[in-house]
Amino acid sequence: MKIAVFGGDKRMLFAAKAFYDEGHEVLLTGFDSLVSLCGIRVCTVQEAATECDIAVLPVRPVTDDKLFAPFAKHPISIAGMIDRIGQKPLFSGSAFLLKPYDAGEIYDYSADEIFTLRNAELTAEGAVGLILNEYEGAVYGSDILVTGYGRIGKVLSGYLRMMGAKVTVAARHQSDRDMIACRGMTAADYPEINWRRYQVIVNTVPAEVIDRDAIAQMREDVFIIDLASVPGGVDFSAAKDRELTCIHALALPGKTAPLTAGIIIKDTIMNILKREELLG
Repeated sequence: MKIAVFGGDKRMLFAAKAFYDEGHEVLLTGFDSLVSLCGIRVCTVQEAATECDIAVLPVRPVTDDKLFAPFAKHPISIAGMIDRIGQKPLFSGSAFLLKPYDAGEIYDYSADEIFTLRNAELTAEGAVGLILNEYEGAVYGSDILVTGYGRIGKVLSGYLRMMGAKVTVAARHQSDRDMIACRGMTAADYPEINWRRYQVIVNTVPAEVIDRDAIAQMREDVFIIDLASVPGGVDFSAAKDRELTCIHALALPGKTAPLTAGIIIKDTIMNILKREELLG
């Protein structure tokens, strides 16, 4: 099977290598500074689209109607690229972003349970690394609030608790708050949060749960991380007005663990190919 990988960050390079190591012929495009990669052929978009059996796009494939390809010398039109790919199977993260374009069958690997669970682990690990590198205090003994108890919130709160932090997790559902308490952490609903208590606050909710009123109550030296996708869950304007440290940490797996993130993408796509009986 000939697999073409189109653009993306470093994790897509490692995904391409993982496909190659598994015995597939791989074409790579959108990485113009590369001549070759471990036997992988680097080629033009047209060559990759024409020759491939399946196409693989990044976790976030589109930015302003262009392929997300930070290592490409020139912008790549997503519409033109998809037109060249035609009706071949297309694997992409965030497939809803491709709805405006005339694509064939799209398989959203980022919606697959294997991907979301393993990616949550990498995101949580990256968030811990960000705290260790950027927060001027120690995790041990610090009052840390995690907003949201989804996949990332569950993993992250557990990591922080094991490191000796005094962890509070905010969750809307009583069943989640009961589970948080059973795991030895403090559970809170949003209206009852004492925002000034916390030295570190990490948001995982893709909706604005940390609004201007919450920001106004925080201590001056608070360290805020927002892990939610754009537009995030923090009122960044309010944080800027108060000159608080606030980092919107997007796509952490691609920055902190691109090798493992790439292998996860490869594993997920191979599982989908087997499940959909697309393997030759």
